[in-house]
Amino acid sequence: MIYDLKEAQEAVLEACRRMKEEGLIVRTWGNVSARLSRDEFLITPSGRDYDDMEAEDLVIVNIRNLKYDGKYKPSSEKAMHAKIYERRPQCGFIVHTHQQTASAVSVLGEDFDLDALMETPSFADPEVPVVTKEERASLGSVLPCAEYGISSTKKLAKNVAKAVVKNTNARAVLMRCHGAVIAGRDAEQAMQAARDLENVCAKIYEKKCGELIEREQDETLEKELPGGSFLHVRTPFTLEMSKRGKELAPYLDDMAQIAGPSVKCIGQAASAGKIQKALKDRDAVFVKGDGAICIGRDADDAECVALVLEKNCMAANIALKKAADPVPRLSSRIERRFYLKKYRDLKEEK
Repeated sequence: MIYDLKEAQEAVLEACRRMKEEGLIVRTWGNVSARLSRDEFLITPSGRDYDDMEAEDLVIVNIRNLKYDGKYKPSSEKAMHAKIYERRPQCGFIVHTHQQTASAVSVLGEDFDLDALMETPSFADPEVPVVTKEERASLGSVLPCAEYGISSTKKLAKNVAKAVVKNTNARAVLMRCHGAVIAGRDAEQAMQAARDLENVCAKIYEKKCGELIEREQDETLEKELPGGSFLHVRTPFTLEMSKRGKELAPYLDDMAQIAGPSVKCIGQAASAGKIQKALKDRDAVFVKGDGAICIGRDADDAECVALVLEKNCMAANIALKKAADPVPRLSSRIERRFYLKKYRDLKEEK
């Protein structure tokens, strides 16, 4: 589908709101675009709050040379969108998500045969397959995983393009240790595929781990401090990882960006000095057997850290069971520096 400019603006803004409401992204981590012609697409700007975004904030980008027109810079993942539009002329709409379960499954780096999974009973209910007929129709015959690349780089865009070209029947592509990208003929098809992707990945996750996904959480303690805010969270996967009593590497790159190059672990009776030391260049620390402390300059920042930490712990849970590697250490530090420079500077400007 080719959108006219007004239709594209409305469709992109609506998709952004729905992605945030449905938990497919955290803050602006993710992006949305719509095809305007054979040579151009409309995409979300870099680092702008989706709640305040308006039609004139969206950016027109040339598919061939990535030149753009707008008052803001386009999403840093514009090259990935351009390569998909170039290789799939029938594609009219793209959503790039950081949805929880699909991101967690991405750490395995596996391609999944969805036809075979239609014949595989789910862990929760043997009468229900891992992939239903409706999900197969929505997602295609295969769910590929693009090789890892640092976010916003040419390498990541090329890796995604390679997976798209190789798997012409796939509507969604996992991005190892990152998230997912979903291409559809229009906004409704792309958004429905993103929902179906999360459902399928939840059943894959449970089948791989041999356990149901726990969603309940214990009480969260919130405090305002002179220098900001902190949350003591006991969400299911964070609580489970805290019981290991060990430092945890990032298995997802947004964890490296938002919380730091690793999450250290302190004892429940740790002094303020030890807590401060463990939080050096980090925004989260495990409390052994009792969840984690997440900090931020305000409650919104601290909650964002907590959400991303829980997703990373979910990814770590399956990765540790299946011996999958975390984000490389150097890449984690690069991601962290990128985040501090780009996104926190944007917040200071407000």
